[in-house]
Parts: sequence; C-alpha cells; structure tokens
Amino acid sequence: FIFASSIISILIAIMKKKIYDINILFALGAKNKLIYCVFLWYSLIYIIFGIIFGTSIGLLISSYFDKIIQNIEKFLNTKFLSSNIYFIDFIPIKVIYSDIFYIILLVFSLVIICSSYSILKIIHKNSIKSILS
Repeated sequence: FIFASSIISILIAIMKKKIYDINILFALGAKNKLIYCVFLWYSLIYIIFGIIFGTSIGLLISSYFDKIIQNIEKFLNTKFLSSNIYFIDFIPIKVIYSDIFYIILLVFSLVIICSSYSILKIIHKNSIKSILS
C-alpha cells in the first residue's frame, strides 16, 4: 500500500505538471480517449518498473537478512536478539511466492484504478474548461 500510494502521488504530481500539455492536446483536437491512453501507458511504465525493482530488492533483502543483521550487530557492537533473553536468536524468514504474486496483483490493480480515476478527473476538468472558454 505504501508503494501504491507513492506511485499514485507521483502520477498525480506528473499530471498536474502536464495540464499545460493536456490543454495543448485539446487545442490540437485530441480526444479524451487519446489523452487517457497516453497517461495510462505512462502510469503502466511506472507501475511495471516499480514492481520489478521493489520485488527484486525485497527478495534480495529477505534472502540475505541474517547476514545484514549480523553486519549491523558487528558495526554497532551489540546483539539484537540475545540467546540469554529471547527464545530464538534469529528472525525466521520464509518467502511464500503465492503471497508475493497476490500482493503484486493487488498493488497493480490499486494503482490502475487510482490512476484511471485521477486521469479521468483531470480530463473532465480540462474538457469543462475548454467548453467554457
């Protein structure tokens, strides 16, 4: 959800900066469907790169998590999970690929829905402005 909200905020910021370009496209005779498709492809590019990089970084960190924690413990000269105090002295990590797939599917659909809503909102606002002008 953090990933989806950051992608959505980036897309909304980009679309607000592109309002001038959208007005130029309207002036040149572009239809709402063309503008919608252009910005939907733009958001798809962000989603795909974000999912690829986010998933690969997350899987990489989860596979080397024990080594990362050991290096942090050496650097700080402290033990996070001491065997004297806690039941276990490690953090158990199990990667379930079906859960990763469902999370990716959820994030993808959430970003598509929200970016479609923001695109339609900006197109509707600009088409009303062009009608009134």
